[in-house]
Amino acid sequence: MRNGSARRVTSLLELERPLFGQLVRQVVRVHSKDLESCLEQQRQLCGRLGLGQVMLARGLITREQIGQVLRLQARWVARALRGDLGAGAFPFGASLSVCLPAYNERSNIVDTLDAACAMLPEFLARFEIVVVDDGSRDGTGELVAEYAQRDSRVRLIRHETNRGYGAAVSSGLRAAKGDLIFFTDADGQFSLLDLPQFIVQLQSCDAVIGYRFCRADPWHRRFNAWGWNRLVRMFLGVRVRDLDCAFKLFRRELIERIELTSRGAAVNAEILAQCVHSGVRIREVPVAHYPRYQGAPTGAAFRVILRAFRELPHLWKYRRKPTALLVREERPVPEFTPTPAPNLEQTPQPILLPSGYDFNLDGYPTPQNE
Repeated sequence: MRNGSARRVTSLLELERPLFGQLVRQVVRVHSKDLESCLEQQRQLCGRLGLGQVMLARGLITREQIGQVLRLQARWVARALRGDLGAGAFPFGASLSVCLPAYNERSNIVDTLDAACAMLPEFLARFEIVVVDDGSRDGTGELVAEYAQRDSRVRLIRHETNRGYGAAVSSGLRAAKGDLIFFTDADGQFSLLDLPQFIVQLQSCDAVIGYRFCRADPWHRRFNAWGWNRLVRMFLGVRVRDLDCAFKLFRRELIERIELTSRGAAVNAEILAQCVHSGVRIREVPVAHYPRYQGAPTGAAFRVILRAFRELPHLWKYRRKPTALLVREERPVPEFTPTPAPNLEQTPQPILLPSGYDFNLDGYPTPQNE
């Protein structure tokens, strides 16, 4: 068949998700010439702006209409995976907590929240979005607080000062209330269209972690990540494809037992070192990765890299003596059944976490070292 012999091999990931441009004219009456002009502008910008953002800037679409297109994309993906989920169809019955660490993401955070609130109802019956503002100086926290006033599914946790990426991830995971706990970045470089596949895979394991099959980062960031992955693999024995890919889904009982002490970029190494050496069943799944549209990344900053190297020796304990609470006898993973979850519709007021405080295992702020 001629159509089956395309020069470029199409992945299953691409087959199961329609592009924004393929669905936009089902929602908006836009002339094909205008759409082609928007696509050309996007190409000239080398993908640094999404098609929806280009159309929004030209007045061809509204934010509400972008949300409608995103819902159509999410519905398409959910229907495509009905055969993989078995008897339970989407939206899945368990509750989900989405944790978003954010530092100076004013230019991205509203788009990220809009996309999440548009797509997640197609995937989960109940969900919450926990945004951890890690001492931002650009008004990120204020924007999220305003958003949370309009949408009770969004919660805000604010660090009084900038504590680091690991501290923000830890605060989000500890404050999460859902049966399933997921974290990703707030910069919009990942798509929640990949989340349903993670939910499907979680039925037979304890944690599902992503790897960027086509990473959209500059060469120096890819090189730094390659070196860090190799170092962690040799030092901690953690053999995964993409250690720091910020797209990870866990069962709640796993997060409740895991230690979270890293305050910097070593937090992923800490989590996975405990999982790997304690017999936790992990599944790796490819995810799409997109260029950062706006704002400046901090992951390659010298101080961030130096902090990760300082924290790494403290993680040796997980290889030498695995966390006892995670070790269990070799047996088939029981079928996943959601536990009763708290009412995620009743959103508390934003929480300010002062310096010297952390969340305990019950999700309450407590002084450090207690």
